[in-house]
Amino acid sequence: MEISFKHIGKILKNDIYSISGNLLLKKGTVLNKYHIESLQNHTYYFDQDFFLPEPHHLSQEYFQHVKKIYETSIESFQSIFANLENESLPSLENIHQMLSPFIDKLVDDPMFIRYIEQVKSYDNYTYTHSLNVGIYASLIGKIQGLEKNSIRLLSQMGLFHDVGKLLIDRNIIQKPGRLTEKEWLEIQKHTTYGYELLRKNKSIDPHILQGALLHHERLDGSGYPTGIKHAKIPYFVQILSVADMYDALSSERSYRSKQNLFVTTKILIQEAKFNRLNPAIVYPFVQYVLSNHLREEVILNNGQHAEIIFIHADEPHLPIIKVDDHFIDLKRHKDLEILDFAN
Repeated sequence: MEISFKHIGKILKNDIYSISGNLLLKKGTVLNKYHIESLQNHTYYFDQDFFLPEPHHLSQEYFQHVKKIYETSIESFQSIFANLENESLPSLENIHQMLSPFIDKLVDDPMFIRYIEQVKSYDNYTYTHSLNVGIYASLIGKIQGLEKNSIRLLSQMGLFHDVGKLLIDRNIIQKPGRLTEKEWLEIQKHTTYGYELLRKNKSIDPHILQGALLHHERLDGSGYPTGIKHAKIPYFVQILSVADMYDALSSERSYRSKQNLFVTTKILIQEAKFNRLNPAIVYPFVQYVLSNHLREEVILNNGQHAEIIFIHADEPHLPIIKVDDHFIDLKRHKDLEILDFAN
């Protein structure tokens, strides 16, 4: 059996090797037309079992497994943050061991992010947000092809990036309405509060300090606390900023409901186009996230239902969709827009 264009959108469960033993495609690859065309130049072994099952129905058993890991990590992390309030920084090795189940899953299972999205909640927001940002920053590091030590460091940067919020009045953090100017200025101080708290530990990695201080900086200089631009913002902090915004948008907040995946990714793309976030980080991340929803049914702004078929690398938020028996490229039909999933 050969892989053909009818398999576009399928996810490989196993590596594919040529008959001569060369690796052609890695497991976790979401097949696109370029993969199919490339495979036509090789002789290779392939079996139908090489594909992951269709992702329409998430396994309840696996969901409960992920939920248990996640909730256990939240409990552990909450106790760690309690120590931080007493200015006692725990062993970073212990922190990494707590997060390693997620890192391993992200590396080995391209569908794992789907399950994380299902178990996120607003409870203990400072803790869940920090854990989520550690997970997403690690994922982006993986997508960027970084080494394991760098992925590990990104996870630690995510875990500690918002630690300064522990020193902000909880009534401000949890306020359901619009903040006053004075309250907003106080919220912004969490970056410097976190930096000052963490730097008391002389052995902490400078990247973690940079993450706490600079994760709200933007490439165009519109961020805070210093308003630095472009290359002055460390690359790992640029990754952290994307992870931070993605989780903030896609999570419940005290003052608004979470945004759906299509609104969230559209905002990230806009931030990249307006030179606030790095497009070289945003675009591959959005492509990865949306590729995990290939073959799923969505609702369009004209009321029709469609199926996601292909995600572009250059404009991942404008995929090729299938309506009835017709294929529509949203890059060429920008009057059409995906509103949400159909179920």
